[in-house]
Amino acid sequence: MNSTTRFGIDFAYPSDEIFLDSATYGKMPVSSIEKMTDAYTKGLVVTKAMYQEACKANTRLESCRRALSSIFHTESSQISFLPSKESAIINLLHSFDWADKGKIITSVLEDHSLLAPLININNLHGNEIDYLSLNDEKNLLDNLSEKLTSKTDVVLLSSLTPTIGTNREWGKISKICKENDAIFILDISNSVGHEEILLENDSPDIAVSTGISGALGPQGIAFQILSKEINEQVDPILVGGTSVLALEETMYHLSSNAQKYEAGIINLAGIVGLTNSLEILSEFGFNKIEKHEKRLHTIVREKLRDLPNIDLYEIEQTDFKTITTFGSREVNAHDIALAMEDQKGIRVLSGALCAHLFIYDLPYNSVIRLSTHLYNTEEEVRVFLETLEELMNQL
Repeated sequence: MNSTTRFGIDFAYPSDEIFLDSATYGKMPVSSIEKMTDAYTKGLVVTKAMYQEACKANTRLESCRRALSSIFHTESSQISFLPSKESAIINLLHSFDWADKGKIITSVLEDHSLLAPLININNLHGNEIDYLSLNDEKNLLDNLSEKLTSKTDVVLLSSLTPTIGTNREWGKISKICKENDAIFILDISNSVGHEEILLENDSPDIAVSTGISGALGPQGIAFQILSKEINEQVDPILVGGTSVLALEETMYHLSSNAQKYEAGIINLAGIVGLTNSLEILSEFGFNKIEKHEKRLHTIVREKLRDLPNIDLYEIEQTDFKTITTFGSREVNAHDIALAMEDQKGIRVLSGALCAHLFIYDLPYNSVIRLSTHLYNTEEEVRVFLETLEELMNQL
């Protein structure tokens, strides 16, 4: 396995590439891959059976749940594991009684994984979707408060926007939603692993995250953290397998707490890998990770502001973290990305970022998103900037 050592941690990161796309997927610590392999080797797969391997697997599952509860300062009974962030959101949204609910508030800065499920709800139940605009982000708290009405029941936002890396004060948003009796669903996928997230005070009703990006876990795993109140109100639409305790001809009885959302045979090896990665990041120190990445993106943004034929996407009066997005009126974003990979092995994301509502307002149909993690260095971002400048001068 090709690996690179950063800050004393071995990552599955080949030394001949510069990977700047952690918002899509993060490079896993080597020890997480080894722990996943170990789980398969020891047969820790099925958690609902009486034989010894299954009992050990269930014990391992609950230890992972406790580990995450310690990191996020919540209770283990509030944490559930699912195959993807999208399945978690769809499961929860379709478990609400929309006949008694009104408007849904979200933002054009979100991607398809959040917006498509809301559009699906709109098509099925007719609930209005109210989109926060780019301008609304400048004074987000005030603008959100104005949009919240007696007809508002759900606010669905990300803590860090996947489009341009805008950092939101989600604790204050949560407080506003509670004051207005609105359900707040927060996607923390691009904040997890990059900064400390404590869900004990002013927390969202529901927090969801993919495991593959900031958390540096494997594909096919995600997690959700529900408030006790929401957990008591919601009966998931996705049921079956180990989520069901008993079943009669016309009804079924679900497990209690977190297990009722974990239908079927869950990806325990993936959960083990995800947990190990988050523990490594937590032990290293989220404050140190945040400081390191702030330095990287400050270097990137200061240089991009000065490059000709480059449009850097920023919003005044807002904070940014880990994600930087830019485009060009002169050169197609895909051409830039391909040239950078061919010349220096630099990997960035180019395209519409699965965020068409954001792209529709731009003068071109594709942009470049650069996103970093703990394993990236100042030298790597400087090589990226030098290569980009040379390309723009040539093209």
